[in-house]
Amino acid sequence: MRPFSSWHLTILCTLLITLFVFWTFFYVYNNEDRNIRSLEYDTVWSATNGRTEFYKFSNSLTRFLYSRTQSDLDDARIKFEILLGRIDTWNSGSFKDFLNETPELIPVFSALRADLDYLARALFPSSQETPEEVLPVLARASKKIDLISGTSYQSSIERFANERQKFRERLMNEKRIVMGLLVLAMCLLAIVMRQNLILSRANEKIAGVANQLAHMAKHDALTALPNRTLLDEYLNQARREMTLNEMVLAVALDLDGFKAINDTLGHAGGDALLVSLARKLQKTADSLPGRNLVARVGGDEFFLLSWGQKNRLRIDETVARLAGIFEVPLETSIGSLLVGASIGYAVAEGTRELDFVTLNADLALTEAKARGRGTSIRFASQMRSQLERRLQIERELPVALQRRTIQPNYQLQYNLVTGQPVGVEALARWFHEEIGQVSPNEFIPIAEASGDVIELGQFMLKTACRDVQRLPGHIRVAVNLSMVQLLNDDVFDLVETTLRETGLPPRRLKLEVTESIFMHNVETVSSVLTNMQNLGVAISLDDFGTGYSALGYLNNFKWDELKIDRSFVNACEVSSKALNIVSVIQSLAEKMNANLLVEGLETSEQVTIFRNLGCRYGQGFHYSRAMPIEDVCAWFSRNGDRAGVKADIGSAAGL
Repeated sequence: MRPFSSWHLTILCTLLITLFVFWTFFYVYNNEDRNIRSLEYDTVWSATNGRTEFYKFSNSLTRFLYSRTQSDLDDARIKFEILLGRIDTWNSGSFKDFLNETPELIPVFSALRADLDYLARALFPSSQETPEEVLPVLARASKKIDLISGTSYQSSIERFANERQKFRERLMNEKRIVMGLLVLAMCLLAIVMRQNLILSRANEKIAGVANQLAHMAKHDALTALPNRTLLDEYLNQARREMTLNEMVLAVALDLDGFKAINDTLGHAGGDALLVSLARKLQKTADSLPGRNLVARVGGDEFFLLSWGQKNRLRIDETVARLAGIFEVPLETSIGSLLVGASIGYAVAEGTRELDFVTLNADLALTEAKARGRGTSIRFASQMRSQLERRLQIERELPVALQRRTIQPNYQLQYNLVTGQPVGVEALARWFHEEIGQVSPNEFIPIAEASGDVIELGQFMLKTACRDVQRLPGHIRVAVNLSMVQLLNDDVFDLVETTLRETGLPPRRLKLEVTESIFMHNVETVSSVLTNMQNLGVAISLDDFGTGYSALGYLNNFKWDELKIDRSFVNACEVSSKALNIVSVIQSLAEKMNANLLVEGLETSEQVTIFRNLGCRYGQGFHYSRAMPIEDVCAWFSRNGDRAGVKADIGSAAGL
């Protein structure tokens, strides 16, 4: 065996160095790959998601602030919880390290949390915040989130630029080592060429990730349509470049019954529908004149912005084409789906109007949804007035309840045969010093949404039970129970306690409920109403014949009275079918041993029609309008015997 020469040692060392170089290349390559993955999933990813969730919440909160509906409140709360979860991730892990490394962002982050705390109060309908107060806070929070996410993105780019520079420096050192190994010059040259290839691929990956992050920041992940961020950029561009002979059409579109689709087909089915609709909307937008942008700004809400010459944009034609999309089934990955949509649209013919064009379209969309499915409505200035009126009612309803400016008025109920009064119905009336008479149709839904209807119902019940005792003993008082009250656990105790405290005999109280209540929990509602009857209180089914009428609901409970809705009164004057329906209801009431009362009687001819049909009781403007209790007492004082009980009024007392 030949001795181990220095040449062999040189070869061995060279091989070891070569292996070291190869190992270095392998390590650097994997380290570079890890850096790329870190760029994709670390702070930038967290920042981008935080900003995306903020704009989703911002859109939901803005819509809720102007609509104050329960569905918008639930949607805003859900998105707010998601946003808080995203923001919490900013205060932990690598993102927290990033904040600590960037001291100037720490007060910005603290201020952002303060803004979010303020915005949380806007999620309570009883709060006093107005859009004028909340929207600037949203704007400030938006700037803070943009600053933090933008800084994180720039920081990541700089960090990886430094890593790449260090990588290049290590590469040059390795090249110097390899160049010193003359015997391995060709090998080192091959290694250098390979390393250059690796570096090129790494640069391509970094550029691809950066482009992907930039795209994700401005596009919806599901449909690939622009999101609210890009929509706002489009409007900003229009503000800068729009000429006097140009205008912008904003169309807000929301699917009808999308929640039911998700519940039926699952979220996969809902996603498939949204993807198909996005493609159809984009195809339609591409065929329209002008510069058009289709964006998804919410779960099932889309926007079309069309910017072009005033003489080329066809507003009605554009809206009609969008509505026409929903006249045929949409082809999705799970099959054909037929779905409707509500549409609201607005036009901006100047740069000042651009500030409100999307908000105006949203207001029109809200009005369209309120009028019924498949409706398209253009924004009108009174919509903003209606919204301001609603917001004012929402703000001042708790004050009105506290100051007792909402009071019961009483409308007389008559025996149609004898012409004698047999009862009164307590109706809530609110006269506002600034806006005048506020209809119950306006403030009752708001009270139900906020929960104030419970306090209002308690006050109405107690006041009515006291007031009716000032009237003749055969007069009963009818009080309406809302769905919120009836599903409240202590409603029976409330009625029982009120009767005991006021001293009103239970036979003089009648509670009116609507059929829709039974759609929530038939067994619970029937049990509560039965307990009321056991006290001696009569139960009336209000607005019978409309909405949810079904024999099943009649069969689930023994009613003391059925009230025919006022819509039948006018119908019976012109329709023989309506007369036949009323005859059937009258026959049904007799078989159920229930009284039948017609509301909305306004003329003597109407009274005659329903009396001839066999209806015995009624109320309406023909007899009296709703009056304060003092006026009702004065009426009974003036009419004396006419207000007394005739021979057959004993049966009327069963009303």
